[in-house]
Amino acid sequence: MVAKRRSGVTGSISIKGTEEGLVVGIGTGEWSTVTNEVADLLRQKAPFFDGARAILNLGSRELDLEDLEHVQELLSVHRIEMCAVRTNNARTAAVAASMGIATATECKHEQTHETQHQTGLEPEEGLFLKRTIHSGQTVECLGHVTVLGDLNPGGQVLAGGDIVIWGKLRGTVHAGAIGDDGATVCALVLAPTQLRIGSHIARSPEEEAREPGVPEIARVQDGGIVVEPWRAIKS
Repeated sequence: MVAKRRSGVTGSISIKGTEEGLVVGIGTGEWSTVTNEVADLLRQKAPFFDGARAILNLGSRELDLEDLEHVQELLSVHRIEMCAVRTNNARTAAVAASMGIATATECKHEQTHETQHQTGLEPEEGLFLKRTIHSGQTVECLGHVTVLGDLNPGGQVLAGGDIVIWGKLRGTVHAGAIGDDGATVCALVLAPTQLRIGSHIARSPEEEAREPGVPEIARVQDGGIVVEPWRAIKS
């Protein structure tokens, strides 16, 4: 069974959305190992991070110019601007200043692109769309996504949190896309081309196993994706 990970946490690295942009938290461990983890996570989740601004949270870690330039280069490969560094280490702060990198309090979040990459969202926040998502259209969000409409075949929704389709889900969905196996997918009609939750993948549920006309919810259970009727929660 795959271990549960939330908010883009992998090993010594965490990535989450805030009002200021992405916050990349660097934990303990060998610097070479840490930077490899950063590179791997960015490759895996590239669609969420493209064009974002990032704050590097280093804590007390001491870095020299070469170290900081290396992680800046890793971010820039995915068009992520390292706009600030958070540190309580005097040498690291001095290195950042020499590179012209601002402190976190000086970093102002600006949305410079018109995609639906919601990099300014806390994990519990999300995106609400009142429309149908057609073939060839993609919605990406670091938080939860709710669609008041259908998701047609050829359309896709990728979310860091839960996905709710208040209509027919016939396209491709990936909930918990930055590593959250606890995310869910809900729809009035759940008939996806492909359904993924965290690191798990499933095809459309068998027709004979479903209760007709009943909204459904998909979640990870016992190492796999299960689908069951989505009913009101009684208080």
